[in-house]
Amino acid sequence: MGIKRFREDEKGSGLVLTLMVLLVLSVLGVSIGTLTLGSYRLSAANRDDTSAYYVAEAAAVAAYDEIQRSVLNAYESNATEGSFYNQVSSIVTSKNGQSAVAFGEQFGTEPTATIRTEKASGTDPQIYTIYSTGNVDGKERTVTKQITVEWFEKNTGGGGLPMLPDDAALLTQGKVEISNGTLQGDIYTNSVEPKSFIISGNPTFSSATLFHSNNITTDELLDYPSWYGAQNKLPNLEPRDEEWDFGAYPELLNQVSAPNLTEKLPVKKIGTHMVQDENGNLNITNSQAKDYELKLESDVYIPKIVSNSNRSFTINTGGADRTILVDTLEVGGDIHLSGAGKLTIVVKNAFTIKTGGISINENGTPSKLTLVYLGNSALDLENIKQINGHMIVKSAGVEAKNTSIKGVFLTGGSSVALSGGNADSKMMLIAPNAAVSLAGSYSINGTVIAKTFKMEGGTSLKYADVATTGFPFGSTEVVADPEPEDIISAGTIIEN
Repeated sequence: MGIKRFREDEKGSGLVLTLMVLLVLSVLGVSIGTLTLGSYRLSAANRDDTSAYYVAEAAAVAAYDEIQRSVLNAYESNATEGSFYNQVSSIVTSKNGQSAVAFGEQFGTEPTATIRTEKASGTDPQIYTIYSTGNVDGKERTVTKQITVEWFEKNTGGGGLPMLPDDAALLTQGKVEISNGTLQGDIYTNSVEPKSFIISGNPTFSSATLFHSNNITTDELLDYPSWYGAQNKLPNLEPRDEEWDFGAYPELLNQVSAPNLTEKLPVKKIGTHMVQDENGNLNITNSQAKDYELKLESDVYIPKIVSNSNRSFTINTGGADRTILVDTLEVGGDIHLSGAGKLTIVVKNAFTIKTGGISINENGTPSKLTLVYLGNSALDLENIKQINGHMIVKSAGVEAKNTSIKGVFLTGGSSVALSGGNADSKMMLIAPNAAVSLAGSYSINGTVIAKTFKMEGGTSLKYADVATTGFPFGSTEVVADPEPEDIISAGTIIEN
């Protein structure tokens, strides 16, 4: 067989064929590369777009968690619906412009999320919407989450007292000085002043935790002898994010006023002695009037009540809640209560205790009596041995020696000085504007709420649960016991 040879005119055709194959392969390669690059870019854009959604979602969830915690704390610390909703509004709007999550870098860029909140107008319960915008390398996605916040009345009798933290023996806004004595229970202070919690002498802190603002360190806050700290006698120390809200107490004091009463007592005599005179005054001054009983058939205005030494008398409410408005109260003997109703005595101008050893409602329960003093002169309770009842002193300072008080004691005065060794009070002392001091061997089982607090000598402050039933602005007894999700709840996340 012979060998086939290319003709002269076929020379170079292989090169052309090769070049054509290479051209086709190049075109295919470029097309595949372009397609791959486009697919990669599309995948990256889709990845960033998806990531932006998840960033927005995560930030919305985190923002809600923070809001939920703060709202539940606000519910615990606020007494009224108005103050609660005001604080809720501040909590929610404080999130505007913030990012609830710090995201780490991914694929060479750092994701961000921005929170915006909006309140629906005219809603009760209140409804808010969280808008969360996630941004990843220029790709943005926005999601929304709706929040519902509802107030549940938690106090009987009206506006109410704030629910106190568990085991709280002392709550103060400012300086605390404890030189001796025993303090049992938790302490809350809002002070951020250096060396404003002063410990001297050798006091005892029993089962006590000191909660203080995290805007100051414990080393900055405390002032105590080195030997005392070396013996591990300090209370437990715990910083906290939120301060105790004292704002509810002025609201209570603002509600205190004299009732509009004009009806006076009828004239009444015992023998020739006029006990209820023609001016409507009550005079327990004659020996014949000892152990006198005043029977109330309605609320009354008594310009003056006077009783001499050892002239005890009884006020009978007649089975209904009664109020007595009196301009001047001068007491020289015990005051007893009878009848099924509650009694409120409002002293408008002067409250004087004429002799020592007096008891008011000695054998009765505190819920049956409320004493209100509206005068400006300092109230001296030194001669009173015992008061079983709630007391409200709107603006005057208070001083008591050897006086046992059982119930809620609310005062707007600038000072409360309690001393003596024969007093064993079980009370909730609420004095948000006052420098409160305990001296001698005065003992309180309950809670003290004060502007500043001083404790010396053999005094004692021990937490105890105080019965607040019957307090005119509401007790701390819970009417409703809502679950957290009843107070604040949220809908599902929806892309905007």
